Amino acid sequence: MEKKLIYILNSYSKNSAQHFYHVVHLLETMADQGVDITLVIEKATDIPEVGNKIKIICQKDNGKIARVRELSKILRSLFDEGYRKVFVRITMPAAIIAINIAKKYGAEVYFWQSGDNLTYDKKQPILPRIKWYLTNYSLLVYIRDHVNFFVTGPESMADYYVKNLKVKREKVLVLYNDIDDKRFESVNEADQKALKEKLGIPIDKKVVLFVHRLTPVKRFSYQIPFLAESEDFRRANAILIVVGGGPEENIIYEEYKKSLFKDCIQLIGKVPNAEIMDYYKVADVFINPSYSEGFPRVVIEAMSSGLPVVATDVGGTRDIMGPEQKKFLVDKDDRTEFRNKVIYLLTHSEVRNKIILENKEHVKRYTTDSVSKMYIERIFK
Repeated sequence: MEKKLIYILNSYSKNSAQHFYHVVHLLETMADQGVDITLVIEKATDIPEVGNKIKIICQKDNGKIARVRELSKILRSLFDEGYRKVFVRITMPAAIIAINIAKKYGAEVYFWQSGDNLTYDKKQPILPRIKWYLTNYSLLVYIRDHVNFFVTGPESMADYYVKNLKVKREKVLVLYNDIDDKRFESVNEADQKALKEKLGIPIDKKVVLFVHRLTPVKRFSYQIPFLAESEDFRRANAILIVVGGGPEENIIYEEYKKSLFKDCIQLIGKVPNAEIMDYYKVADVFINPSYSEGFPRVVIEAMSSGLPVVATDVGGTRDIMGPEQKKFLVDKDDRTEFRNKVIYLLTHSEVRNKIILENKEHVKRYTTDSVSKMYIERIFK
């Protein structure tokens, strides 16, 4: 069977801090393994450099109606060329367009989403919750009912969507996020010192790293000051490096300026994903104190970079860890235990080293090469 795939990506920029940057490498690897791929990018400030490996189409029209017409025309043209499988990552309007056109051609639509944010959104105040039900949730329900495959990962997220969104079990397809283990790798002590100098991080400090968009669901204000203001954190000779922008960035910066412990925190701001690996390489411990998760790519980035992780036990986080690393999962509301776990890792090098070895072995199942084969086997079964 000829393997042809349309992949719809909502946005791409080589300077973006978002994870969409990763997708192109996965598609290139799938192309190397014999898949004919056309990548459709809804919003692009740059065109990915892929040579002739994959065909790239960037939408150009402005305005909602014009963009709907443009995407519809693109899909019809590709279906006429013999494509019969469409993979849509996250963007719900594109999924609905693809679903309605694909039916006429006997094509299949795969829609990717991962996250236990339904639980979070349903607890919002009444007016935001009503708006969410009328917009996002209603679109998601339509997709649930009409898409061929609802794609998510890791395994526990399949159960989550069956239970909380009522997706039919036979529609759920589990696929993993991937990690480029050549970008995210550990370095020796000399290279780490050189990188610290380059990034302006004190060479003598142990580094606790946080990488994510600064949004309410990441609970920065709840967890991070509590950690940094601890005397035990200071005695561990540690510094907290915070990488990320987002809607809470200005609020957090104002809180930071007033803090008596700001010498223990560096707010880096948004860093392009193409450059983010340097921060992992200088770290000693990675933290992910999120209230809601799906398949947290930052965690597998940390694992691949040779870092032990302290994270909240939410979404599919537990699924992607080995037995030793799982001991450092904490209830999402227990910030005292979260802080204690971080301090413990900072002060027990033998435990850190044990987890590092486990993580570097365990994360191999998520390498781009392994995940690309998984995509091909499960989409073109």
